[in-house]
Amino acid sequence: MRFGYLPQTDLETGNLRMEGQLRDAIKNLQKFGGIPVTGEIDDATKKLMKTRRCGVSDHPDPRFAKTRHKRFTIHGQRWPYRNLTWR
Repeated sequence: MRFGYLPQTDLETGNLRMEGQLRDAIKNLQKFGGIPVTGEIDDATKKLMKTRRCGVSDHPDPRFAKTRHKRFTIHGQRWPYRNLTWR
């Protein structure tokens, strides 16, 4: 759920999932990771799942897909020149 492969659950259903949902989520993860897409959790999938992650979803929110967003901000630093030249 944290990386966008499964939809968020509510308190009533908890983490109940259908087999098809899990298989599709595994296939999407394998496709994203560039490993053979089998739909089964094999050694390559386990290794991919154990790699360190930043915590950001692998699938961007479709509401914001058409607009460009800042990816980072540098606070307190400003270029001191306004007249730029190049060659």
